[in-house]
Amino acid sequence: MNIKDLEKYDFKKVGNAIIVRDLPNDVYHAGLGISSSSIRRFGESQLHAVEQKLESSPTLKFGTAAHSYLLEGEEAFKRDVVIMTGSPYTKANKELKEEYEANGLIVLKESDMEIIQGMKDNMIYEGNAYINAKGKIAESSIYWYEDDVICKCRPDVLCPPIDKPHSDNEIVIVDYKTTQSCDPRQFGYSVRKYGYDLQAAFYRRGVEAAGYKVKEFVFVAQEKVHPYAAKVFRITQEHMDYAWHTVERYLNEYKEYKKGKPLSIYNSPNVVELEI
Repeated sequence: MNIKDLEKYDFKKVGNAIIVRDLPNDVYHAGLGISSSSIRRFGESQLHAVEQKLESSPTLKFGTAAHSYLLEGEEAFKRDVVIMTGSPYTKANKELKEEYEANGLIVLKESDMEIIQGMKDNMIYEGNAYINAKGKIAESSIYWYEDDVICKCRPDVLCPPIDKPHSDNEIVIVDYKTTQSCDPRQFGYSVRKYGYDLQAAFYRRGVEAAGYKVKEFVFVAQEKVHPYAAKVFRITQEHMDYAWHTVERYLNEYKEYKKGKPLSIYNSPNVVELEI
């Protein structure tokens, strides 16, 4: 797949980037470009980032389905997701599930749908103000070049600043996270553990390549168990700057790999003096 292949979709050149409005999720993940998750993994262990393929997990599928329902609406949800009725363990349902998944659909149990509906019904006002903002753009794919490296990101929501004076090119990046806990201490730990801050910086690079000025990056985090508590978190400018420089370093290392530099393993020498 190359950039030319994207032209059959709702394709638009904006600034130094390309924005594709209707790119299917499976096509986005299929290959072209390096994503924020790939560059984060490259920063952890270059060999694993290049050689290992990430398998989709039930947790990832659930998160994708929740995104589709809360951010894009019922029409998109019905396009991407199938709700299985009855026992998932019968031979007929197992075969049906395999058929749906082979066609790129996410298959959920009825109990999963009850959770997602509960999350939608219990989203806080402040969270809804972002994920359902007037003039929002949901799940658009952005491609841009960092020198000769094609990068990509898929922000959950791009929207104008909420209740603030702004120019036409000022924008907010919103990322919806399903989580075990939206306690600030616990979610802060998740940000560090899973590199959400690096994701934020990487997305900012893509959105700014498209000519926008990013006013803020917010996480709308929501728990997956009743009462489906939610909070909105902002990343401080100081931490965003730190994450930006970290992403830039990882990108430079990736460019060196593309030029032929050997891959490192866990970014350390092959022989290590072990301190126990």
